[in-house]
Amino acid sequence: MTATRRRVIRGAAASCAAAVLRTVGAAAPAAYPSQPIRVIVPFAPGGGADLVARLLAQHFLALLGQPAVVENRAGAAGRVGTALVAKSAPDGYTLLVTTESSLVIAPHIGVPLGYDPLRDFAPVSLLTRNTIVLAVNPAMPARTLEEYIDLARAHPGEVLFASSGVGGPNHLAGETFNRLTGLKITHVPYAGTGLALQAVIANQVGSMWGFTAGVVPYVRSGALRALAVASPQRSPVLPEVPTFAQAGVPGFEAVSWTGMVAPAQTPAAVIEALWKASERVLHMPDVVEVLAKTGTEIVASTPEAFAQTLKSDYDRLGGMSDLLRDGR
Repeated sequence: MTATRRRVIRGAAASCAAAVLRTVGAAAPAAYPSQPIRVIVPFAPGGGADLVARLLAQHFLALLGQPAVVENRAGAAGRVGTALVAKSAPDGYTLLVTTESSLVIAPHIGVPLGYDPLRDFAPVSLLTRNTIVLAVNPAMPARTLEEYIDLARAHPGEVLFASSGVGGPNHLAGETFNRLTGLKITHVPYAGTGLALQAVIANQVGSMWGFTAGVVPYVRSGALRALAVASPQRSPVLPEVPTFAQAGVPGFEAVSWTGMVAPAQTPAAVIEALWKASERVLHMPDVVEVLAKTGTEIVASTPEAFAQTLKSDYDRLGGMSDLLRDGR
């Protein structure tokens, strides 16, 4: 065999080997995750979604082998941070933990979104549910829900309520309460529950609709007074606070949820890995203890079940768009 022929054969063999390696590499991508994960919370720190996201991030390193970093991208009742995730690469490294505010309420309030909540996201899990509470600054001359209603009726438009932003579940609760009682309590939106809490504690706004997860510590410290909980039964973490039905407003209930989604087209294997990790974290004894103290119900649904919840809530809230627009 001539030297030239040997060089040709060796070159062909090398080319074949390189082609095989390229094919194997394409068929077997690196295991997920291979880099840190961003968890976007589209609200200011201090709210229920922020709490849940940080509990998950705290344990993701041990379960997934990579750290998770929570980033608060507040604005427009969650729409700013949600739009950011919608435009992110569908690789599982940018996730969203949000409430129904930016996914199933926002489409019905008549403002531009920059994303389609049902097409631009892949559901991972409905994580938790939380009861909504009406709370006031202790300086407000209303120690009961009846006195609050009397005060609002005597001063139409002058009593204010804070929320985490236009289109949030607590905004919806406030407008539903207005319609049910015939009152005119003026909405003051903030960029997250944490900022709304600060405003009410500072008595810049007299009252707020918040979540037990965020409100309970301030009620216990005396910084806020809870007037009623919007659940069928009294909350185990606020047993002294009546339900709205017990306080004289039957038929009023308001519960919020927190869920995790990824950008649409995220691989199914990645979605499953995130759901399994989230489900494990939410049932860890230390996490269960933290959430129980805030009155938070753990759900940890499958991706398929969360997709059904998103669709049914989206359809249901579509019939309430006029209510939401009233308080913009």
